[in-house]
Amino acid sequence: MIDVTGVDLVKFAQKVYELSVPQGLGFLHFTPKPLSDEEAKELICNGELDMDYVHGRACKMNVRDNKINDAWYDHTDDQLKELLDAFGIKAKTAAAHGYACNCTKCQTRRD
Repeated sequence: MIDVTGVDLVKFAQKVYELSVPQGLGFLHFTPKPLSDEEAKELICNGELDMDYVHGRACKMNVRDNKINDAWYDHTDDQLKELLDAFGIKAKTAAAHGYACNCTKCQTRRD
């Protein structure tokens, strides 16, 4: 688990949204506009963030007890690193891509 204590969850949600892309039929609900502060606040309840699909983007991010998973489902390790770097969070991430990784290299290996 990666500790995100002290991170502004509104800004965190907006960065998660920015780094996420439409998946599957999500393209039907896709909007290119950034996530507003009000929309981000709606995803936060009692200090916890819950993001699945937001405007068609597969965000797949949860913050519970100020912690997130070491791997970001349907995202690459580089995307996780970019997210953490944006908030000055230093954490060890997996060197190899997991099964849930959706980068083109991992998609090719599954075919």
